[in-house]
Amino acid sequence: MNKVILTALLSLVVTNSYAFDLDEYKEKLRAPMAKMLGMDRTNSILGAKATENSNSITLPQIPEVKLDAKNENFYDNKTSSVYSQGDDYNKLSNEEKRNFRIKFLNQLYFATRNSNPKQSDLLKSLNVLEQGGNREGVYRSVTLDQTYMALEQYEDIPSDALINFVRYFSPKYLRKTYEDASLRKLNLWSLKRLLTEKCLELVDVLAKKPDDLYRWYAVYSAELATNYPELWKSKTRANTSDQYHYRWAKKVPFQHIKSEIILKNHLLMNYLQKN
Repeated sequence: MNKVILTALLSLVVTNSYAFDLDEYKEKLRAPMAKMLGMDRTNSILGAKATENSNSITLPQIPEVKLDAKNENFYDNKTSSVYSQGDDYNKLSNEEKRNFRIKFLNQLYFATRNSNPKQSDLLKSLNVLEQGGNREGVYRSVTLDQTYMALEQYEDIPSDALINFVRYFSPKYLRKTYEDASLRKLNLWSLKRLLTEKCLELVDVLAKKPDDLYRWYAVYSAELATNYPELWKSKTRANTSDQYHYRWAKKVPFQHIKSEIILKNHLLMNYLQKN
């Protein structure tokens, strides 16, 4: 790992809350020019559509997820167009991609562990991504390591707000129902990992029908933005338009959709545990 990467990591140790959206990235690049030309910021790359709020997208039928360890195709359904999307991101230079990766890793460690990441953890995970590993894989390594396992051992009673969210979210978005008593036996850390695991399993199934995946993500994202406006600091996550999130999901790499689900779940559940 060279000095350039190390310096970049050190400068980004303080976690921010930005979603990794190319529209925001482009807007920041174009803002100085727009100001020089006297253009209003609403005429930026996001345009009027970014704030539209005529939510009309419906959830797809939620499939039942049946895991089969012998069925390798369950996790290797690479024929879907979802796996080849993301042209705008793929065209970025390696240095630009590295900036997105570093921001993702900072947020990932903070959201999962609720503390700033160690430099050694960032370097290790960045190397995985630079060598072709994916974001979901890094997430799983974080939540299955000794540090996270220790967090799951804490005697930390989940808040009523957290329990109520899981009981509302699971039937609607996962087609699963959990008893209040069983949820209260788990702490925040276990609940975050288990709920997110179920979401990732589901979106792998939904990916077989891309439009179902986009619709699920759009309704999910718009509802979280609407119900918890005080939590989201980026324009992308705070946008309450399901149409906006639908379009976003269609143009980014599949792993970016997954990473947003991971981060949103963990950030929201951290927040609900405190309220």
